[in-house]
Amino acid sequence: MKLIEKIATAKEQIKDSKLKKEGRNEFSKYDYFTPSQVEFLVQKVCKENKLLTAFNLIRNELGVFGELTIYDIDSAEKMVYQMATAIPEIKATNIAQQLGGCVTYTERYLKMSAFGITDSNLDFDSQKPQAEKKEMVWMTEAQFKSALNFSKSDLLKTLSIYNGQSGKSMKAEYLKELTAKLATL
Repeated sequence: MKLIEKIATAKEQIKDSKLKKEGRNEFSKYDYFTPSQVEFLVQKVCKENKLLTAFNLIRNELGVFGELTIYDIDSAEKMVYQMATAIPEIKATNIAQQLGGCVTYTERYLKMSAFGITDSNLDFDSQKPQAEKKEMVWMTEAQFKSALNFSKSDLLKTLSIYNGQSGKSMKAEYLKELTAKLATL
């Protein structure tokens, strides 16, 4: 069997699997395949089809890119997939950790591409329009003036309620003044 046939068979086996997405993006409200799930799917079909993958992160004059090579164990024939990428700036990490994040992300998406692991959540044309967002409820001036007299614990509660993520928010000047007040308590 030729390499291209083995890869096609592997893609079919992945499509026939009924693996449930374990990852959840709470911010954008979608499920996704985790890196370990992608690795599990790819390794399973590679073993069954006598394939081997190798990943490299390469930098040249054009930038950084990932390279995934799929080898046919029986014939040593190979197919190479490439994808442009970038090393992310992740706060409170060193360069090795940032490179690790780049490798994990790039390898996962190259394997997903090479083995036909689709994630319709990443295809914005396939997404249904989201329900309209609720209008933000803003802190009133009276609520702000009242909050200036709160105890430390009540002020912390108020700041957590009006954080913008719960559908309630406050003007930047209110936040600045309440945060300064909290620092003095």
